[in-house]
Amino acid sequence: MKTKFGISAGAYAAFTFLIALFGGYVALTLAVGLVIVFEKNEWLRATVVKAMALTLCFSILNIFLGAVPDLFRIINETAGIFNGSVSYGKLTQVVTLLKDLVNIFERVIFLLLALFALKMKTIGIGFIDKFVEKHLSLGDGQ
Repeated sequence: MKTKFGISAGAYAAFTFLIALFGGYVALTLAVGLVIVFEKNEWLRATVVKAMALTLCFSILNIFLGAVPDLFRIINETAGIFNGSVSYGKLTQVVTLLKDLVNIFERVIFLLLALFALKMKTIGIGFIDKFVEKHLSLGDGQ
């Protein structure tokens, strides 16, 4: 099925997942917005919104992981006021490892989703799919 932009819905969805991985929020928002406004294909609409929601989830996860060492630094500085100290060097290493693992997982997921999208299929991601169903009007007249 062709989009109004002249390419197949699968190719557009795959392109959107690659934009999510490499292009940043502005490009992704434009790609998703064009589909939301101009396209009627429900699979395509749900898929591009899934790309945006998944991108936001990975960003939020990275923000929380990045905050952990900052919190321990604050605790250490507070303890320093009272002549104490808290060691958090290993924690920082663990958080860095976790962030690296999340980034690898993110890349693998987005590349797999892009490959699946070319065949107009997807990988089910429970909470993301439920979010998309709940917040995207798909043929129910809302």
